[in-house]
Amino acid sequence: MTVNFFTTTFGILTRTLKLGFGLVPLLGFVIQLHARDTYYSLLNLALFWRPRRPGMVIAQGKPGFGGMWPEYIAPSASDSRSPCPGLNALANHGILPRDGKKLTYKQMSQAIQHAFNLSPALGDQLTGSAYLLDQGRGWINLHDLNTLNIVQHDASFTRPDIAFCPDQSYPHAELVDRLLKASSNGTELSLEDWAYFSGLRRAECKASNGQYSMTYSFIHKFFGSGNAALLYSLFGGRVNDLEIFLKEERFPDGWEPRNREAFGHTIIQAQKTSLEIEFNINENQELRPGDELLDQRKPNYVAVGKLISV
Repeated sequence: MTVNFFTTTFGILTRTLKLGFGLVPLLGFVIQLHARDTYYSLLNLALFWRPRRPGMVIAQGKPGFGGMWPEYIAPSASDSRSPCPGLNALANHGILPRDGKKLTYKQMSQAIQHAFNLSPALGDQLTGSAYLLDQGRGWINLHDLNTLNIVQHDASFTRPDIAFCPDQSYPHAELVDRLLKASSNGTELSLEDWAYFSGLRRAECKASNGQYSMTYSFIHKFFGSGNAALLYSLFGGRVNDLEIFLKEERFPDGWEPRNREAFGHTIIQAQKTSLEIEFNINENQELRPGDELLDQRKPNYVAVGKLISV
């Protein structure tokens, strides 16, 4: 084959067209997702005076109705787990298959919708990123999400950076304790507390991780703020509930989501709270008394069920 200007130009045009055609399904997914979310948002607005009653946030007949969750069983060494506490908790309670393997997107989306009172559109958005990992299979194992900047991201609240801890399947107690201690009143994590601790984690991870990936990536920073926003909204920032959920990846006894929208928490709501957190994060902030930036290369972070040296 001859390599010249014309063959190179033809190759560029061919690949550009392939890329364009490949983006059409993604564009369609995004458009229909936000159209559906607008619909659910308008319904919530119309029924703002009729939120779901306490004890009825989760639909009758669904796991967690009235705060009654299926039995919690900690994962075994052969079970597949992810960097996401929510998906792990659903598997630990048997709402998703306990082994965490061969999960379809419909399974995951519907499970998080019902367990956390999310709109169908938000459920689909949160699980949509997993399509990047399925290699055409139509399913994933939870451990597949241990991939940088798909669901896992640097400066996590519950895991060291992947550069120091390749297995992101388990929460690390020391990090969770530091997060909970960021509560200004000792009982709840406010939006200000989430922004403060996010800034602290980003600063220390950037300083000690030569492979830190979030410096110039607003998308991944926003994703991190999105995690904080959901924990704030779904748990009301309550420290006691968050400690159980984040350390054990278990639903507290009698717990139900604090968000009580009639048609579920929407993308618009989640993005609003995410922006409020993200644009109040300051990596150069003055630290609160007793806080310090830790060097991830030195301490041992205690993981549930095992000790991982980083």
